Amino acid sequence: MLYAKGRKTKKEHRKKPRNLFLTITLALLPILIISGIAFSAYLSRPPALPTQEQGRQEEATDVTPGNSPVKETNGTTEETAEEKEETLTKPPRQYKENFYTFVLIGTDFGGYHTDTIMVASFDTAANKVNIVSVPRDSQVDVPGDYKKINIAYANGGAKELKRQLESILGFEPHYFVRVDLEAFPKLVDAVGGVEFDVPQDMDMDDGTQNLHIHLKKGLQLLDGDKALQLVRFRGYPNADLGRMQIQQKFLKELAKKVLSSANIPKIGTFIEIFSQNVKTDIGLRDLQWFAQQAIKLNPETDITVQTLPHLADGNYKGQNYLFLSPEGVVDMVNRTVNPYTTDISVEDVNIVRIEDSPAGEGEKGKLTEQKVLEYSTKMFLLGSAVSVPNLHGIYVFATAHLTSTY
Repeated sequence: MLYAKGRKTKKEHRKKPRNLFLTITLALLPILIISGIAFSAYLSRPPALPTQEQGRQEEATDVTPGNSPVKETNGTTEETAEEKEETLTKPPRQYKENFYTFVLIGTDFGGYHTDTIMVASFDTAANKVNIVSVPRDSQVDVPGDYKKINIAYANGGAKELKRQLESILGFEPHYFVRVDLEAFPKLVDAVGGVEFDVPQDMDMDDGTQNLHIHLKKGLQLLDGDKALQLVRFRGYPNADLGRMQIQQKFLKELAKKVLSSANIPKIGTFIEIFSQNVKTDIGLRDLQWFAQQAIKLNPETDITVQTLPHLADGNYKGQNYLFLSPEGVVDMVNRTVNPYTTDISVEDVNIVRIEDSPAGEGEKGKLTEQKVLEYSTKMFLLGSAVSVPNLHGIYVFATAHLTSTY
């Protein structure tokens, strides 16, 4: 039986703030801006994009007897004549001009685990950036027992993540950007720290993550380590919402500092931070062009950040899930990141509705610390094929694996 609200389970072992990547990703935007100035000799034309989507035409040509499109729902397949006909007759949608979309993810533990997922649009004609945060616990329509979208990148890389995002947003982002979360304190130190009014006293120690937070309330200059404490603190009012608000406020102050003329001589340092902590499929000249356009942005008025709305939360085999609101998601997408000239409809997305989910109480699927520890030890002794730099990373992978198979 599904519990729509208020179902509490044991707190997941990984306690990194889910929205830390929001601060890092937007903070890196000014790096692109300043880096773009350094590469001005390579100024190029706007990145070329197709005028219309290609997927619907391809689907139509692939439909042959015995090879019909199917719709997967929680591990099962369904197909109807109406769905086949709809696939055949839907015309391709037209893309807006000067409108680019990106999927931005933050990873830890050597790039394996997706900590945060966001989709951004950059309207270079209107000088507007919209960012939509995708809750990492959002349930998606995939086979198996582990159905969170945050496992998509680990399972199939950028291609699989884009595919799953298309199923819930109604479009596939043009570009992919992956940011290592360790970039954040490096950037703060590079600009000489950021003055910020800490809203409350903060004291927290978590030995499992070597995390020690001790900040006093009041206006002060935060270096990289203290800034990281600020955005990782979990004792804000309204929990994650309160933390996100603090992160957004800090982000604006950091962006102002990076964009100041005093930091132009630090271009080399910013480029080094970017190159060491970012992986993207955006070419150098296109990246530089985006930077040239981004220099026109005002961080306080031209960048908006929102989170996809959800209706309820539930539990399945010991894992908490968020169930997105199809109507709410479509409305937000059309107002912010929709790259098409026409609106996306609820029929264009495949969002798992709470009444269709297999989520239940999860008692039979609940993991124990002992099970995870045993599997982690086995992986370590066998020289796990998973690329993780430390035992804690192996522990994270073990939990994800056991959750999907137990």
